[in-house]
Amino acid sequence: MTPISVDFETFYDTKQKYGIKDQGTWRYLHDDRFDPYLIAVCDGSEAWAGHPRDFNWSALDGRDLLSHNRYFDNAVQTAGEDKGLFPKIRPSSWHCTANLSSYLCNRRALADAVSFLLGRSVSKDVRDRANGKTAADMKAEGWWDEMLQYGREDGVNCHELWTKHAHKWPEHERRLSNLTIDQGTRGMQIDVMKLKEYIVVATNALRVAEEQLPWVKEGRPPTSPKAIAELCNKHGIPAPPVKSKMGEEAFIAWETAYCKKYPWIEHVANWRSINKFLDSLNTICERLQPDGVLGFSLKYFGAHTGRWSGDAGINMQNLRKEPLFLDDKLWLISDLTRLKEIANSPEKPAYISHILDIRSLFIARPGKKLIISDLSQIEPRVLAWIVQDKAMLDLMAQGQSPYEAHARATMGFAGGNMKKEDKEGYALAKARVLGLGFGCGWEKFIVVAQAMAGLDITKDDPEWVQAVNAEGEPCFRTKVTQTAEGTTSEQEPIMVPGYGYTARKIVNDYREGNPKVVALWKRLDTAFKDSVGGDFEMELPSGRSMTYREVRKETRMERQKDGTFKRKSVFTALIGDRRFPIYGGLLTENLVQATARDVFAGHVLDLQDHAGLDVLFTAHDEAINEAELHITVKEVEGIMSRAPEWMPGLPVAAEGCESNHYKK
Repeated sequence: MTPISVDFETFYDTKQKYGIKDQGTWRYLHDDRFDPYLIAVCDGSEAWAGHPRDFNWSALDGRDLLSHNRYFDNAVQTAGEDKGLFPKIRPSSWHCTANLSSYLCNRRALADAVSFLLGRSVSKDVRDRANGKTAADMKAEGWWDEMLQYGREDGVNCHELWTKHAHKWPEHERRLSNLTIDQGTRGMQIDVMKLKEYIVVATNALRVAEEQLPWVKEGRPPTSPKAIAELCNKHGIPAPPVKSKMGEEAFIAWETAYCKKYPWIEHVANWRSINKFLDSLNTICERLQPDGVLGFSLKYFGAHTGRWSGDAGINMQNLRKEPLFLDDKLWLISDLTRLKEIANSPEKPAYISHILDIRSLFIARPGKKLIISDLSQIEPRVLAWIVQDKAMLDLMAQGQSPYEAHARATMGFAGGNMKKEDKEGYALAKARVLGLGFGCGWEKFIVVAQAMAGLDITKDDPEWVQAVNAEGEPCFRTKVTQTAEGTTSEQEPIMVPGYGYTARKIVNDYREGNPKVVALWKRLDTAFKDSVGGDFEMELPSGRSMTYREVRKETRMERQKDGTFKRKSVFTALIGDRRFPIYGGLLTENLVQATARDVFAGHVLDLQDHAGLDVLFTAHDEAINEAELHITVKEVEGIMSRAPEWMPGLPVAAEGCESNHYKK
């Protein structure tokens, strides 16, 4: 039997903040204003739309259903059943065509998917006009028939997307799509008492932080751009970028650069950290169900590589890793020395009065426990397998980490346990593996080494070094000297500042010691450039393909450090509906990340199939599992340490821990 597409239209009012974006799905559906006033269905030959009370619900029993956002439509169906608005139905399956189109072309919205996959345009004007309007309003204003037609067209489009393209969507990917939707619907249990305690403490800490900002007493808001700019001007430092234009990362970089010298900037940073934390707590509280469960939403295939991404207000992919530590005055502890001392202390130091750890709010249901399992350094393992670096693969197969294996294979380490014997060398190996495998240059590597391994690789840079040309040959200039005997000339080295000397050397050493990785960058770069005028397809070891559409060669003017502009050729492609510069190192990174995702995705399905386990959600390469009490960490690690059949010899490793709450 052919599947049936199902689409609900429900009342919403953005002016009154009545909608999923403001309330979350559960609160929206259980609000007194909830009104599912239209259902549209299509079986491929006929489409119907009308009020749910006029629909023949038995037509859906035992059928395969489709929706272009199954998470929402399935939730509306369940809420309608619970409230007695709809009869209960038992479909055979229910698939999401938004997830199908995301898998195929990185487009999730129905209008974008239909435009790309079906070649026609879709207008959402009627849906936008429905904001704040009931069905009675639409009828009174004379455009109810337009809403019915809009519903029928959505049903037809959803059905046609499936009919024409579902065969390109593998069964295991469909399972991952439905598992992701079911995870958000099932939700996570919250420690409600701790949540309430955290809100009180964080509210008081925010007030304390606010009192440290001098301009607040003048009636200005804590992050007043004007007040901050005035103080910056007074001290002769640049003002922070406007977040809406430059992004959060740039604002954080400004805080990091100046907070040590100017205490008021540290107070701004602390206020922002506490405020962001409190916002997350309040969002959880506002969306909490009466039984203490928090529903959430994750985007299946949210990234071009296939990885999941966060959605709908609570980003389960990016919950804060480190707790907030408050002293006895409720001041946020942000000094790096103190934070390092706290991290290395087996017990809580006496100067800490409160530890606010958002992850500890997510707990196991009664009679269950959490087992958090994480793939260990999967991306460098995948890269070594793809380029068939036998030395690395053999060492990792013996149980060594990719970092120590890299140090032994390319850095000359020949001792025992490197992590214990040479901590700084191990940190450097980690920075090299994580930072240099995808074509990272020396300037970026300085930042990467600090962020990923805590290394300042500029500390031993000489003040001056001899300049070299593009071929790496030393540069000289002719020095002319006038003497009584006449004019003499000699060659003297051209000296330049030595900043970056160590980083340049490390980058060159890595590339010379890893020729197979460099060859992969070049091979992918050449193939991509050869695709100008068409699409570039990159096949993964799993058999899945990544597509980069409409490859172009563009000419751009780039500003140089000396203020001049230089013409540069850039090769770009469309990913979804946006165009990005693409090069060999980035393609290598995409190849590795996508392959690692496919390895992990297989493990997620294996975990879910294991009796006594439920995968509550995933975060990058980490699975958060709710387990029966008899399930062991070793069982879970064993499932996640298997190499897939399509990557024989991949040295997969996993680490797990048992806990009553989610933790890093």
